[in-house]
Amino acid sequence: MLHLTPQATEEIRREIARARGNEVCFLAYVGEEGDVYDPRPVARGHKTAVLAAVREAEAGMLVVHNHPSGTLEPSDPDLEIAAALHEQGIGLAITDNEARELYVVVEPATPRAYVPLDERAIDAALGPDGPVSRAHPAYEDRPQQRALARVVAQGYNEGGVAIAEAGTGTGKSIAYLLPAVRWAAQNRERTVVSTNTINLQEQLVGKDLPFLRRALGEPFRFALVKGRRNYVSIRRAQLALQAAGLLFDDGQRAELEALARWLKTTRDGSLQDLPFTPSPEVWDEVASESDVCLRAKCPHFEECFYQRARRDAATADILVVNHHLLFSDLAVRRMQGNYTAPAVLPHYKRVILDEAHNIEDAATSHLGASVSRRGVLRLLARLDRRGKGVLAAVEERLRAGQDDLLQQDALRMVAEELRPAVERSREQALALFERLEALAGASDDGVVRLADPDGARLPELVALDPAIENATMALDAVCRGIVRLGERIHLDARWRESLEEPLLELQGSATRVQAAADALRLALAAGQDALPMVRWVERRGGGPMKEANVTVRAAPVDLAAALRDALFDRVETAVLTSATLATRDGFAFLRSRIGLAGGGLKLREAVYPSPFAYEEQALLLIPTDLPSPAGESLVYDRATADVVFDLASAADGGVFVLFTSYRALRNVAAELRRRGADARWPLYVQGDMPRAKLVERFMASGRAILLGVASFWEGVDVPGDPLRGLVITRLPFKVPSEPLTAARIEAIEREGGNSFYDYQLPHAALRLKQGFGRLIRSRADRGAVVLLDRRVVEKGYGRYFLESLPPAPVVRGPWSELAARLAAFYG
Repeated sequence: MLHLTPQATEEIRREIARARGNEVCFLAYVGEEGDVYDPRPVARGHKTAVLAAVREAEAGMLVVHNHPSGTLEPSDPDLEIAAALHEQGIGLAITDNEARELYVVVEPATPRAYVPLDERAIDAALGPDGPVSRAHPAYEDRPQQRALARVVAQGYNEGGVAIAEAGTGTGKSIAYLLPAVRWAAQNRERTVVSTNTINLQEQLVGKDLPFLRRALGEPFRFALVKGRRNYVSIRRAQLALQAAGLLFDDGQRAELEALARWLKTTRDGSLQDLPFTPSPEVWDEVASESDVCLRAKCPHFEECFYQRARRDAATADILVVNHHLLFSDLAVRRMQGNYTAPAVLPHYKRVILDEAHNIEDAATSHLGASVSRRGVLRLLARLDRRGKGVLAAVEERLRAGQDDLLQQDALRMVAEELRPAVERSREQALALFERLEALAGASDDGVVRLADPDGARLPELVALDPAIENATMALDAVCRGIVRLGERIHLDARWRESLEEPLLELQGSATRVQAAADALRLALAAGQDALPMVRWVERRGGGPMKEANVTVRAAPVDLAAALRDALFDRVETAVLTSATLATRDGFAFLRSRIGLAGGGLKLREAVYPSPFAYEEQALLLIPTDLPSPAGESLVYDRATADVVFDLASAADGGVFVLFTSYRALRNVAAELRRRGADARWPLYVQGDMPRAKLVERFMASGRAILLGVASFWEGVDVPGDPLRGLVITRLPFKVPSEPLTAARIEAIEREGGNSFYDYQLPHAALRLKQGFGRLIRSRADRGAVVLLDRRVVEKGYGRYFLESLPPAPVVRGPWSELAARLAAFYG
């Protein structure tokens, strides 16, 4: 029987007195003996307020509210609330203003009893006599793998957050998947496994999980979950084909016809399965979208690729997602206050984040805003572009129907209201972005912050307020016009049925136009932000034959509190792992960035070094006589080309060169070509073709040189002989003038921290560690890393970098001596 503890009684009385005897709603915990304790006021008044306030409550909790009359009979609203709470496993009780009695309307759910994992059995399963060894033909016992699996199992049994760095070759994916699979088998509770790269997702679902299913002999289900827009909509594709003449030009129609042929053979209907990359305009017309979905009314509902994937996800024990989808889910949950029901993903209480060093970057993109000139114009062009677009498709359907007053009125609204509104929006958006481009163009790098460090908007931005208002109001007018047209058509049941699908497309366009207007307001106008934001405008690309794209962005400066609230405080178990999480100082940097530094959580931390023999397999060379990276850039780039040429000569190709800027990459590529390097070795340069194709050709060649920037520092796996040399051109410090970096530096300094040692240095050390990790990917690999940035030996902080790297021998000296050492190493 439930009863209030004396402390709870006193707290409830005090809050009711504060409310002058009116109704107050409390959320309380229930102990094993039925004692109701730790009540906290969460709402006052009506049903909607109560339900909104308890969205974040956990199953097993109790809602208590008072009846000022003293009558403890549940009212009709009480019964409605009780029914809604019951679905979440939350109880409801009524008390009087003195909290003397407690009338329980509905009991809270009994806390679930879990079957704990046997940590010794987990260890044994990975050991020499376990099922994994019997199933794997190339099995080798890895003590680090078994230790990591035990830590993960402890996380499932005891809850909390585990942070584990597992060096390359540890076998970390099997180490965390095995406990997740066993937990699902014993407790029928799913785990979400989130990664940053497609390569790792494909490894998990194509290799590791099927292997564990065979090895363990335990039935479990897993699913790869992609964002909805990754799937083609069968219905929308067919509609687009029917209206192709009204929607597309000849080239795009040919693309659509190729997509239709693919649709007959594809198994999963995803963008990744498509043998070509469709233009954004074509994919916009055929992608699965929630706001243009007929759901169960759709004739293709059962065969729908997205709905099938969703059904698979709902029954899966292991969900494999990417970080962006996970943070999309968390953003929706945070906005709705929903932490118990399905959102973008099914409900989960256990999460494993692999490649966890990317958490902050992935979360940043989902809690800010970004809108570009190209994007806004494409949205408007989808509605109307030279007589083609969604409006033309609506007009054709109207003209094909009965000639009546509604038809004439709707056609008039399209011709006289909507088309002019779209054109006005286009004009106002172009005018705004033209002025933003001029603002960005005034800076050397095409990037301008729109507010000073104290948050005050720049005078140049304030001067744009009329243009901002004109553009956003014009976009709003398009949305209102679409709503009015829909309301007019819905007055007639026959027209409503006839135009259901084109109206859905129109309303979906309105949703995206409204989102663009809202993003412009967030990025350009001052307001009360839920999270402190930094705002900027940037101009990228452009040239004699190509218009530059202009983008305005807003991003949160500090995500620690938001991540703690939306993720780590909401799940029972979180495991964070990667080959690069710890610096010389351990995990302090990671904890500070993602909300794990404040205490209050059960934390486990461990570093499991790579089993590779770096002392024998690798060599780190640091030239001391190259030009300073702070000096003339062209001189430094020519020296870089010298080193690349010498390393390629010693190793006969097989060289990655990692840059921190496209400018340097282009300069070095041109210098290498001038010297004839591309005649001796295949030379692949990022930007010449897609990344996957570059890596594929590099591996196939076996003796190529590949030049890459940001995306090549991680997530690229080239084991074996094709990669045997690595050049790192500069220490990968963030550019301090880049708006988001500058804002985070300022925030740390305001709090009394040292932004260099607290942020810039550890971030660069982890990035260097990721780049270094491209070279040695297996026990058979052997190669040299040449780090050209001599600051690593000249500056006091250089030791921090070197002590954060794997233990390869370090050789310093003039390049002539190091080049001879390289020749001997490869010889």
